[in-house]
Amino acid sequence: MNEKADRRVMRTKRALHQALMELILEKRYDKITIQDIIDRANVGRSTFYAHFLDKEDLLVKGFAVFSNELNDHLQTSAHEGEEGDHVLHSLIFFRHANVHHELYKAMLEGGGGDVLLEAARAHLKEDIQNHLDRLLPQTIEAELPMPVITSFLAGAMLSVLVWWLDAERPYSPEEINCMFQKLAMDGVRNLLNS
Repeated sequence: MNEKADRRVMRTKRALHQALMELILEKRYDKITIQDIIDRANVGRSTFYAHFLDKEDLLVKGFAVFSNELNDHLQTSAHEGEEGDHVLHSLIFFRHANVHHELYKAMLEGGGGDVLLEAARAHLKEDIQNHLDRLLPQTIEAELPMPVITSFLAGAMLSVLVWWLDAERPYSPEEINCMFQKLAMDGVRNLLNS
C-alpha cells in the first residue's frame, strides 16, 4: 500500500472514531447504529466493514489508539521522572478522564462501559506488569502470582475511576491519584519487602 493510500485509510479511521465519539455525547452508546456512524463520518458501509467488525471493534481500536498515545506520553514522563515509583500511570488516566468526563460518563451510562472497561483493564494490566518487572529484581519472585497482582491493581484503578466520575469528581485528578497511589503502592511495597 502506498503512502497516499495509508493516509487515506488513517483519515477514514479517524473520521469513523470521531463520529462515534460525537454520537456517544448525543445519545446512548447502545442506541448508536452503524448507519448513524457512517452517516456522521460520511463513509460507505463497505468502507466501515473494510476496517472494523462492528461498533465495539471501532470503540476498542479507538481506545488502542489512545493507549498508544498514552504509552508515548508515559515514555516521556518516565524520562522526566514525572510519576516516580508509581505502580501505574494513573495520574494521566485521571487527568484524561477529568478533561473528557462527559464522554467517560456517557460511555459508562450508555451501555458501552463494559467494552471500554475491558479494553482499559487489558492495557492497565500490561502497564502494571511492565512497571513491576522494573521494580522487582530478577532474582526475587513476588509472594503472589503476577497475574493476581496486575488484575487486582487494574480493577482497583478502574473502580476508583468509575467512583470518581459517578461522584462528579469531588477531588482534583491529582488528589484522587494521590489517594489511589497510596493504596496501591503501600500494597506493592509490602509485597516487595516481604
